[in-house]
Amino acid sequence: MSSAPTVSVITISLNDLEGLKSTVESVRAQRYGGRIEHIVIDGGSGDAVVEYLSGDPGFAYWQSQPDNGRYDAMNQGIAHSSGDLLWFMHSTDRFSDPDAVASVVEALSGHGPVRDLWGYGKNNLVGLDGKPLFPRPYGYMPFKMRKFLLGATVAHQATFFGASLVAKLGGYDLDFGLEADQLFIYRAALIRPPVTIDRVVCDFDVTGPGSTQPIREHYRTLRRLWDLHGDYPLGGRRVSWAYLRVKEYLIRADLAAFNAVKFLRAKFARASRKQNSSKPTSTA
Repeated sequence: MSSAPTVSVITISLNDLEGLKSTVESVRAQRYGGRIEHIVIDGGSGDAVVEYLSGDPGFAYWQSQPDNGRYDAMNQGIAHSSGDLLWFMHSTDRFSDPDAVASVVEALSGHGPVRDLWGYGKNNLVGLDGKPLFPRPYGYMPFKMRKFLLGATVAHQATFFGASLVAKLGGYDLDFGLEADQLFIYRAALIRPPVTIDRVVCDFDVTGPGSTQPIREHYRTLRRLWDLHGDYPLGGRRVSWAYLRVKEYLIRADLAAFNAVKFLRAKFARASRKQNSSKPTSTA
C-alpha cells in the first residue's frame, strides 16, 4: 500500500454540467502515486447532474442539493473529506497538467508533515476557450503578509491546505462575503507561512461565477479584513486606509482610461469601415 498522502480534491458546482465534467477529467488525468479522493458538492442543479454523478463510481462522495452559497458548499466538502491534503478545484477550473498533484506533494514533503502545511503555486488565467489570457502565469512569490494585506491576492484554486491546519482554521466564514477565501488564506498565514511552489498548478477560469468582483468591493473587503483582525499593513488604520483609497482611485482611473481608449478605437474602426463601404466601386 502506498504511503503517499491522500489528497482530497473538493469541487463545488451549480448549473454547470459541462464545466463539472471538464474539472473531473483533469482530476482523473492526474499521475499521482497516492490516493486522490474526489468530492463533489453540487448546489442542486437538477436531474442531468444527478444522473451524471450517480452513474460514475469514481467519486469518493457527492451530493446535489441546495446549500447556503459557495462557502457553505466548501465547508460541506471539508466535512466529507478524509485526506491529508485538501485542494479546492471548482467547476470549470482544471489542474494545469497530469503531474500537478504529484509535484505539489513532492515539494511539500521536505517541509514537514503534509497535514500541518499549506501553500500555493502559480495559475493560468484562462477564458472561455480554455487558453491563457496572459503570457505569464499569476502568482507572486515569496509570500509577504504586507503585500497580501495591500491587495495582492493568492489564487485559491492554486492553494492547498493540510487537513490538521484546516481543522484549526475551522472552515470558511459564511458572513465575510465573496473573498472569504482570502480571509481563510490570511488566517492560515497567521499560523504558519506557506510553502510556495514556482510552477503552474491549475488553470483558473475567469469567466466563472465568483471569479471577479468590482474594484471598489475588493478594497472594501480588504479594509474589513484589516479591521476584523486589527492588522494594518502601514502601521495604523488611518494611514493604511488613506493609502488604499489612493491606490483604488488610481487603478479605477487607469481602468477608465483604458476603457475610453478601447471605446474610441472601436468607434473609429466602425467609422472607417462605414466610410470605405460607402465609396463607389470602379467599373473600369
